[in-house]
Amino acid sequence: MSPRTVQLPDDVCATAEKWMQGRFESLEELLTFILKEIVRHDGSHLDQREEEIVQQRLKDLGYL
Repeated sequence: MSPRTVQLPDDVCATAEKWMQGRFESLEELLTFILKEIVRHDGSHLDQREEEIVQQRLKDLGYL
């Protein structure tokens, strides 16, 4: 599977890179993790609290 190019605002990337220091080696690794988690947890099976946590994390990272 070949990688895709995604364009994100510089400020969002800078915030995510600052947040992920020591947790992920690259922004690509962070985004891959987040997207895999979203796909792994089918939205219809998330309870309301889990969904709120995911939504807040995405907001904190500037994706929502």
